[in-house]
Amino acid sequence: MHKRMLFVLMLLVLGVMAVSPLLAQEDVLAGVDPTGQAVTYWNEWAGTQEAAMDQIVALFNESNEYSITVEQQKFGAGAALPDALSAAITTGEVPNIAGNAFVSSAQGWYLDDVLTPLDAYLDSPEWGFTEEETAQLDFALVDTNRPAIAPFDGQLLAWPVGVSANVMSVNLSMLNELRAAGAIDFEGAPETFEQFRAAACAANELTTANGGDVRGFAFRGSADELYSFVFSNDGYIFDEAADAYNFTNENAIAALQFLQDLYNDDCAYFPEGGAFANTGEFSLGLNPFAVGSSVGVPFIQQPMDDAGLEIEWINTTVPYTEGARSIVGFLRGVSIFTGTPEQNLASWLFIKFWATNPEAQQIWTEGAQYQPYNTTTRETVAASEFYTANPQYASFADVLSGGDVRLINSPAHPRANEISAITAELYTNITINGMDVAEAAADAELRANEIYQEVLADLAG
Repeated sequence: MHKRMLFVLMLLVLGVMAVSPLLAQEDVLAGVDPTGQAVTYWNEWAGTQEAAMDQIVALFNESNEYSITVEQQKFGAGAALPDALSAAITTGEVPNIAGNAFVSSAQGWYLDDVLTPLDAYLDSPEWGFTEEETAQLDFALVDTNRPAIAPFDGQLLAWPVGVSANVMSVNLSMLNELRAAGAIDFEGAPETFEQFRAAACAANELTTANGGDVRGFAFRGSADELYSFVFSNDGYIFDEAADAYNFTNENAIAALQFLQDLYNDDCAYFPEGGAFANTGEFSLGLNPFAVGSSVGVPFIQQPMDDAGLEIEWINTTVPYTEGARSIVGFLRGVSIFTGTPEQNLASWLFIKFWATNPEAQQIWTEGAQYQPYNTTTRETVAASEFYTANPQYASFADVLSGGDVRLINSPAHPRANEISAITAELYTNITINGMDVAEAAADAELRANEIYQEVLADLAG
């Protein structure tokens, strides 16, 4: 793997901090009693994810031996939860558990002095994971929520809810139609950029069963979508050696040019309707490919079912060059907000239950469709009827376990969202606005590094 790809400045796992309850020197939680605590969990789950969480909370409340009660406050998808957390931090009335966010958000909460790192709980002989539980957990994934840079210093700021990624949904039924017509000469999902372009351009000539127009690749226009194509062309967007963002390296420019050419040649388009319009149109058979989150399967399949469409589709990676097959990973997590020692411990016990209880893990995996970091759950799900009945989940799981895919995280710091906005603007500039690719990339790189330098100065300050 290219050294720069790892973004170790922000995401380096400190080998000396490998987690094990057996390594604990002193239990700072000795004497803390969580019995009878009521903890609040603010979340933004919706649909099948909300239903799964309801089951897990009920199971924990009914079965835990300490009579701990978890009370949910549901904010639904969107900005309601982040807005509520910002207000709560201002007033000091924070929940006990919150999140469903990424480590960059947890970094901000830490700097606001409202977040409790999880290390003391993992290291506790009494309250941490057992040796058997530790062996089941993939800490190579968990520990990506340990930002190495000061002042975070490798502390675990959030516990992951599971692994998701920026995947490409592929309409295999449409590609079979194109192949039967002689428009493409490959089977299955496109693997190369050339195959992808051929299918996107050919699909633009199709019509749907009811006479509607099929179009080519549906852009989402997000930073993660752009990163997916850059990484899979063996480019990078952060240079570790230079400690700086870099959108102008040769392979990144080539990937950006590929996207611009697709748009200019009418083989790709921006659908109307907001951030998820690309997968919305995919669900109606209006394009061959759309990029989105791997946990978005129910939001694609349900409209497809409602419309009476029988489409064979899978989730996989965007096309790639040799040795550079990549996927942008997301490790959303939950954090413990600072409360009393008893509240914090009770919050941890709920998170621990969610992470290790076999029934809770099965409920969550099937309902939320995150790929588990619990290796026992992976094995159980892979052998289940759910795996067979959900080809989109299974196809992504197969990609992750195939051994030829790099799971890459974009740089995480408290202002990472601002960099994502700049990158999305870059996407618009090279397509809709028709800017020269090199000039647009150089402008985005300059602006990103101005923000990043301010971040470093603030953290050092």
